Amino acid sequence: MEVTQSYARPSSASMSPEGLRLDVSAELSRPKVALDAMVRDSLAYARLMLALYAVVSGDHRVKPKDHAAYQAWVEQRYLEELSTEMGARLRTLPGLNERRDALKARLADLRKISQPLEQKLNSADFMASRQKYFKWLWDNDKTAWMILDPVVSVHPDCVVFEVFSIDESSYGRVTVPMDKLDVFGETVFGTTNVDYSRALADEIRRVRDYRPAFIQIAGEGVTVATGAGEHMEKKIDLPPTWVRGFLQVQSAAAFSGVDVTLSAETVAEVLAALRRRREDKGPRSLRFVLAPGEKPKIVIEPWNIEVLESEHVFEGSYSGDIRIWGRRRLFVLESLMPHAEKVQARLLGTGMPSYWTVFLKDHRFDLGLSGWTQNDWSRAARFDLLASTGSVSDGDIAQAAQTLETRLKITPEELAASTDMSREAATTALQKLTREGRAMYDLAGGVYRWRQLLPFPVPEENESDQRLNLARRLVATGGVKWLKPGEDDEEESFGIPDQREQTTRYRAQVRGGEEKRERKFHVVLDLDADGRARFVQCNCSWHRREKLRKGPCAHILAATVLASQQSVGAGAAQTESSGSSSGGAALRPDRFKGQNFVFTGALTIFTREQAEALVAQGGGKASGSVSRTTTYLVAGDKAGSKLTKARDLGVPVLTEQQFQAMLEDRA
Repeated sequence: MEVTQSYARPSSASMSPEGLRLDVSAELSRPKVALDAMVRDSLAYARLMLALYAVVSGDHRVKPKDHAAYQAWVEQRYLEELSTEMGARLRTLPGLNERRDALKARLADLRKISQPLEQKLNSADFMASRQKYFKWLWDNDKTAWMILDPVVSVHPDCVVFEVFSIDESSYGRVTVPMDKLDVFGETVFGTTNVDYSRALADEIRRVRDYRPAFIQIAGEGVTVATGAGEHMEKKIDLPPTWVRGFLQVQSAAAFSGVDVTLSAETVAEVLAALRRRREDKGPRSLRFVLAPGEKPKIVIEPWNIEVLESEHVFEGSYSGDIRIWGRRRLFVLESLMPHAEKVQARLLGTGMPSYWTVFLKDHRFDLGLSGWTQNDWSRAARFDLLASTGSVSDGDIAQAAQTLETRLKITPEELAASTDMSREAATTALQKLTREGRAMYDLAGGVYRWRQLLPFPVPEENESDQRLNLARRLVATGGVKWLKPGEDDEEESFGIPDQREQTTRYRAQVRGGEEKRERKFHVVLDLDADGRARFVQCNCSWHRREKLRKGPCAHILAATVLASQQSVGAGAAQTESSGSSSGGAALRPDRFKGQNFVFTGALTIFTREQAEALVAQGGGKASGSVSRTTTYLVAGDKAGSKLTKARDLGVPVLTEQQFQAMLEDRA
């Protein structure tokens, strides 16, 4: 997917008696976004922006070692052993000196010829030609050093800068509260890309306490004081995984995890130990040893260096060890540690993603790391499939998009209150917008924000996940059966349910494959009030071995897919201790026994998948075509040939309202 980013000019900086003005150019194809402000505590802001640049330019993938220096050393050793040969050559030195003098005379004659050519090289025509060449190089051969420009969202309460690293394993975000900005003139809220070059990063290094930073995000048509009117285009071959990576970061951020508070001295000591050593064997992990009421301990493997937290006590309920990999990506925090008071870390589990938060004078820096460097955010994990399990119509998604674009930030509760959607449906609609690259989940505030990654709709991802496809087939063939509470509890799992919030527990028996004789596995799925998975578990070998490091197994996905299709009858999957049901009345398992349904037309109350899942839950069958064995045809708006055939065969035709009445035993 090739994306052309156009800027009226490159971003620049200019020095004045007031301070350093950073004129940041906004992308021209985006809706206008504008901000002109002086940043309070500018030095803290500058440090975080430099850490953000370290993220966006970072690439920690394993690279082949360069042996050139070693080969040069070997060659030098050979030369040292050739002393006899070298002595013979020294005796020829007088003759070589005479030849050198002759060449000097010849060189003087050639210099007289070259001087006019050198003047042409320094001429304006040559400079213009060289500029054309560099432009061609930019357009045709820049993939090795191209970095993606940051996404900037200007909101009424804050300004958010977001980036991905080159290897797509690190996500960085700087959040500047509006109360840290002295704003001049009109501010236009919205989302855009900004040109963030190495030259601009070098200028940011000039910010001091006595030299504040003035940031100007220039929208289309804004005149800049520097006089740089140069139009600039960046043609980027944007990988489709880039959008998916943003989605996985936001989805994983919604999960509950283990929150650990560390002093800056502890993190600095860990980074210093890593800086002094290089690993030549495994394990290459940071092992967090946690116990409630005790200070955390970090063990740096394979050297087993122990770093004990000096100030903060672990206040969580988790007890045990958690390992994280790809630890050298934390070096982007190194320059911040002398100035930070503390560091907040959220650990999702061993080998799982982790989030690191640093505050400097109320400016916030968030770093999201995938499970390990080679397994980047977009490669294998499917956290979005567990972040929301509801189903909504296209109309609900459009309504959520319109509301969020108008208000810029919203919680699922606020969206549900302002519309006719339930809280779970509101969360699902917001998560759908996140999947489409039109929204982001802000972990800091627990809100969804309007953030459009691209100026055009993101093309749908080609779904090639075999596990997800298998899960869908299992649901379609009746391979998922809800269980009664109290069966097959296991403690080892992903996520730690928050005891303060009410969850609904789904227990399912899922076939291992499409054949009816396949072994059956037990799945446990805890959903919160927003329909997000807080606890998942399966007793299959995949989940026991991998947990969620490579995404959920097909059996968890099948239970999740069925839960997402189910809007009625959740009480059948609810334990006695889970509280109220997640919606609707209980559906009798024999309600549609022996009946065959066909759904056609545009349904508004249910999605087609929801309706078919409800029929299956009630013991009936759902078919895709009308025949003499069809019991009912449920027709929505614009029903076509299926409706005509049903009337010809005398098949009873129901509206959605009549089908809903059957679900509730009212008809």
